[in-house]
Amino acid sequence: ALSATYSKSFLQTRGYVDAVAKRIIVPVFGLYQGYANQVSLTYSFTDKSSKAAKVTVQTAQFDHPPFNNPNVIQARTTAQLSYDYILVASSNSNNSPTIIDTDGALRWVGFDGVQNHYCALYQNGIYHFAGTKLVRMELYGEVKVLADYASQGVVGFHHNIDPGKYGMIVDANTKSYVASVHFEVDAAGRILKKWNLAEIVRGAMIAGGDDPSGFVRKSNGNNSFASPSDWAHDNAVTYRKSDDSIIISSRENFVICIDYDTGAIKWILGDTTKAWYQYPSLRKYALTVPAGSIAPAGQHSVSITHDDHLLLLDNGTPSAHQTPAGVRRGYAAGRKYRLDLKARTATEVWTFDNNKSVLSAFRSSIYEDDAFNYLVDYAVARNPDGSTRAEILGLSASGQKVFDYSYPSPMGFVAYRSIPIHLENLAFPFRTDGQLANISARAEVKTGDNVGIAGFVVSGAAPKKLVFRGLGPSLQVNGQPVAGRLMDPEIELFDSSSQRLQLNDNYKDGAAAAEITQAGLAPTDDREAAIAMQLAPGDYTVILRGVNQTTGIGLVEIFDISPAADARLANLSARAFSSTGDKVLISGVILGGNMSTRLMFRALGPELKAQGVADAEDDTLLTLFDAEGTKIAANDDWGQALNAAEIEATGIAPRDSRESAILMQAVSGTYTCVAGGKSDGGVVLLEVYQFD
Repeated sequence: ALSATYSKSFLQTRGYVDAVAKRIIVPVFGLYQGYANQVSLTYSFTDKSSKAAKVTVQTAQFDHPPFNNPNVIQARTTAQLSYDYILVASSNSNNSPTIIDTDGALRWVGFDGVQNHYCALYQNGIYHFAGTKLVRMELYGEVKVLADYASQGVVGFHHNIDPGKYGMIVDANTKSYVASVHFEVDAAGRILKKWNLAEIVRGAMIAGGDDPSGFVRKSNGNNSFASPSDWAHDNAVTYRKSDDSIIISSRENFVICIDYDTGAIKWILGDTTKAWYQYPSLRKYALTVPAGSIAPAGQHSVSITHDDHLLLLDNGTPSAHQTPAGVRRGYAAGRKYRLDLKARTATEVWTFDNNKSVLSAFRSSIYEDDAFNYLVDYAVARNPDGSTRAEILGLSASGQKVFDYSYPSPMGFVAYRSIPIHLENLAFPFRTDGQLANISARAEVKTGDNVGIAGFVVSGAAPKKLVFRGLGPSLQVNGQPVAGRLMDPEIELFDSSSQRLQLNDNYKDGAAAAEITQAGLAPTDDREAAIAMQLAPGDYTVILRGVNQTTGIGLVEIFDISPAADARLANLSARAFSSTGDKVLISGVILGGNMSTRLMFRALGPELKAQGVADAEDDTLLTLFDAEGTKIAANDDWGQALNAAEIEATGIAPRDSRESAILMQAVSGTYTCVAGGKSDGGVVLLEVYQFD
């Protein structure tokens, strides 16, 4: 069921809390039209008590044809389906877009007076475009213009807003090219990455000895899709995590995959009777489609499924502005392909062709919600009399059709595409600021300069409550104790003037033992150390060493237990002796929030030696892994990185060319950094910087 939670501060900033009148206004959305809606309310208080209430909200009829009167081809069955709500990318009125439920009931409409179908639900808000401007509509009734991309040469947007690696991918028309330029933007509308497919394909054709002038065409000033300038007609983009790539659907030509960072072409899938296949420079990228599989033509809505396959809606439509134009099929079909990039094949492993009964030559979509739960949208399904309808249907994991509704759609924009969405357990505010939350460092703890050291900065206008832990006896890998672990760790906390603020050996002996336990951060071994302390903004250092100069593999951790405070952790660092195997320096970083942010990781050694650390590593190496253990980046010498110029532009590039750095756009989650060197061992300083 639809549900939302509002924080007190969220309501207060909007004037919804009147302490004098003892009144709280709670925004409610998703109500049924013309109905006595029963709304359940629960008020939660700081003393952990709560109060429940129910109110009835009577709504009037809302005239929003055709969604308030669907043609029910098949009513919703009792079959299990992973989604209950559908965002319909409609532009048939100024109340665009539209949300319906799987019973076909109208539940929400756009209210900012903008009529277009380029939309998405992202971070609890509806994003769409008004000319060159990106607009966010809140489900509860607010509107905000986030960005205007006219200064980027954009003259308008088209088709989709799709999920990207770090944010949303939007499709732009520019002064130079029609429907072949894409931006990735974050929740605030800031541009994170750009891809110009026209220039990518043009460059590949020239490098391969072909003349691109007859294939890739610049804008002639007419940016309509009827213009010959519409050489590609890109209509959807998706990100594939398994190989860090972007997959673009070009209706005119093919499905093309490019490297996320470099834009280099990886492969092309499409109808080989179309014009693109006539060029050897492009043909060499073609994936083979085995017998029994069908290559897509004029496709839409590319996405990656839970089993890492490529899913799309194959419209079976030839090119409009390229010759030869390719095949024309008399039906539309959802197709899923298994991609084998070693064998260079794309094998169709699942098809929904609806008995080849529906011709929808343009637009349309198919998406997977949970595994094998699908939503199909035929945007321009042709009726026997030649008129067109929009048809939206759901398929369960068992392959059953769960519902099927249709709507008159004379221009094809009533349901350009439909996306399964979730309106359960929404929270306002949706935390959108990416911030460093926790850091840990595991390494061999020695003595003298070779103890474990973690540094950090508390920035902002308020104090921040943190918990520090020094572990050793409890360290395990794959359920087995780590050999050579530090058996009796102690930690010390220092401020920027090197004044010791706290020392702890056994956490239970500390004054904050109860608070640490209540926070769920009590060590599992009584010999391990922990400190809880509220710190004012400033620079701090935590030192992990063994009691009585003992040595071994230890772990130092810093936890932020006050994420809502007007302060944040910044510039995290860990310094320790790093060698090989279990004795390498391993650092974990947790990025909180839900907005992407730029992070830079540095591994320093030669710079330490220049500062007098005799055992410092001479040549560092840096490897970064995600929460699933997948390697996502690596660097030896920072100047050899693909984005070395960006690293240098930060102003904190390593001073020595032998040192390592990784600069990347990061989303919330856990990252593991392995910092070592080319020798048998040495002291390494690992640092993490955040750039807003």
